[in-house]
Amino acid sequence: MENIFDAILFAVLIAAGGLGLTSLLMLFAIDKSEPAEVKQRAVFENGFFGVAGIVVVLLMWYAIS
Repeated sequence: MENIFDAILFAVLIAAGGLGLTSLLMLFAIDKSEPAEVKQRAVFENGFFGVAGIVVVLLMWYAIS
């Protein structure tokens, strides 16, 4: 029961890592036939959420260690 906090941090680490990596991979799956405004918004959103997910993973990794 004393490691429940580490288990919660690990769950957040895995969830943020999965979402961050999939968001970064979605940068390569943007439809090229869409208008420039839609493509720019998709690149910004996917890039932001990808980097934010990786930052959360690094913070959780530091918190667990």
